[in-house]
Amino acid sequence: MITKRRLNKMGKITLAIIIMLGLSIIFFLTRKYTKNEMHILKMTEKYQIKIDYPITHQKKLDKQIKEYITLEKEKFLNTVNLKIPVEESQKYELVIGYQLVKQQDSNKTVHYHIHFESYTYLGENQYIRNDKTFHYDSKNKKNLSINDYLEESKALDKLSILSYYYMMQHIEENSLELDENIIKQVTTIEYDNYEHFFLKNEGLELLLPLYKISAEHDEVIKIIIPIKEINQLLKKQYKIVENEKRKEPIISKKRDISKFKDKKLIAFTFDDGPSAITTNQLLDGLKQYNANVTFFVLGNRVEANQNILKRAYQEGHEIGSHTYNHRNLLLLNNYARIQEIKETNQAIENIIGEKPTLLRPPYGNINEETKKISNMHIIEWGIDTLDWKTKDKELIAKRIVDNAYDGAIVLLHDIYEPSVEGALLAMERLEQEGYAFVTISEMAQLKNVELDYTTLYRQFN
Repeated sequence: MITKRRLNKMGKITLAIIIMLGLSIIFFLTRKYTKNEMHILKMTEKYQIKIDYPITHQKKLDKQIKEYITLEKEKFLNTVNLKIPVEESQKYELVIGYQLVKQQDSNKTVHYHIHFESYTYLGENQYIRNDKTFHYDSKNKKNLSINDYLEESKALDKLSILSYYYMMQHIEENSLELDENIIKQVTTIEYDNYEHFFLKNEGLELLLPLYKISAEHDEVIKIIIPIKEINQLLKKQYKIVENEKRKEPIISKKRDISKFKDKKLIAFTFDDGPSAITTNQLLDGLKQYNANVTFFVLGNRVEANQNILKRAYQEGHEIGSHTYNHRNLLLLNNYARIQEIKETNQAIENIIGEKPTLLRPPYGNINEETKKISNMHIIEWGIDTLDWKTKDKELIAKRIVDNAYDGAIVLLHDIYEPSVEGALLAMERLEQEGYAFVTISEMAQLKNVELDYTTLYRQFN
């Protein structure tokens, strides 16, 4: 005969606590390791591919994004496979980056606005640019267009007038030379003209692709239609609530670096971020080694990850530029180069209140003309971990430790978890060898080096 045992009151409470604790641990682990984006980086003797795209965990939307990325990649590879190899600095290239804005309407429905910029270089010193934007309603599981956000059928007419006005204002403020016919065409009442937009705290940001109108232009003009103007055209649930909260200044934590004067110095630098998960993991880990590092961020990732950028800056880390879209600067004309640099600097300043002074060109590709145009200090590296290729924390740590020297600059990427883990593992070992971990500017100060705009820095002797 089996005797059933009943739990007393205390036993029931204990069991409930154990179950809740177990569920909490499972939730924490799941949340911690949930991927929120994917990175594809491939370099061969013939071409280089760099693709970043988000994982929204909206099944239908993620499928559409994956299909778009796959198609762009296949088109590029099919074309490149028919071409002859080229010299190192002129490699064929595919670069796809994105901007993501999540917005909640007054009905508590989350909307995803994801804008992709795709650049394909197939020779002849010209990029082919394509833009793709997804506007997705997570509650109703469907894609939306500008018309779904507008109050009435005539609203698109009014939006066209506003777009023309603010486009003309933008051109005047930035001293641009554009034919008025192009401006009229890019702001006419056509769906294609209003495919790329974000609803932001400042108003409606429109991205107007000039390259669809004129072969002489490959840029996209960004304009903002202010809240008071655009709210008159939007449906009630999409109207933007004006945020009157004052922006608090962000202060970077300064430390006394004189205590590192007699130590061996090494500068860990991280490209391609920030990343919502891995950059935060890195920032957590750096504290135990009293380490400050330098982040060379991509402009197109800054706004979506602004809290991480603020945290890094506040904790005393240095913020540098890795350009806006990670395009090979050697293949661009001077206007495009300036835009890649200027837009990134502005995006960073908008968040931390300070423009960066350090630039790391994508792939390390730079020439004298680009140096002059940038008016920034060019920082490359002396130790290449090849972390993007191996994705093995032990190999990454070993390569750093085996090649470490006083004054070294280490290249890593904070978008990969093995890179973060490998960097922290290397710090643990190097700390025992008497190394201090400093930013580029701290290194220059400690080594009595005055940074200039003509030198390319790979190390500090």
